[in-house]
Amino acid sequence: MPTSHISTSINGVDAGIVIAALHNHELMIKTLCPALISYNFEAGDKNTQATYSITDRKPIGQTTYKLTLTNVSDGVDSLVNAKPPVGVLTISGKWRVTGGQLVEEVEIDANFMMKKVAKTNVEKTHPEQHVKLLEAARG
Repeated sequence: MPTSHISTSINGVDAGIVIAALHNHELMIKTLCPALISYNFEAGDKNTQATYSITDRKPIGQTTYKLTLTNVSDGVDSLVNAKPPVGVLTISGKWRVTGGQLVEEVEIDANFMMKKVAKTNVEKTHPEQHVKLLEAARG
C-alpha cells in the first residue's frame, strides 16, 4: 500500500511525450530536486537504470543522497536512499502515465517521525513537480 498517491491530468499532452520526459534523467533530477546544488552520475545506463549522487539544499542545510532512476515502458521508477541525522530514509516512487493522468505512487520507509516529515513534504511538493515536468514535456 503506497504511503502517498499523487495524480495530475496531462491535459491532452501526448502520453509518449510525457513518458519521454520521465525517461530524461537530467530533467527528472532537476524537477525532483528544486534546490539542487549538484549531481553526479554514479553507475548504470542513463537510458535504462542509473544511480546518481545528488546534493541539494534542505531547511536543515545541505544534504547528499543517492537517487536511482529506472525507465519502464509507461514511466519511471525513482528510489531515494538518504541517511538523515537519525536512521535511514528510503523513498520509492512509481511514476506512470495512464488514463490521461501522470500518477505517482510513493512508498516511504523510515522511522515514525522521519516518515511523517517525508510524507508531508512529498504531498506538498510533488504536485508542483508534476506541473513542472508536464510544462517541460510540452516544450
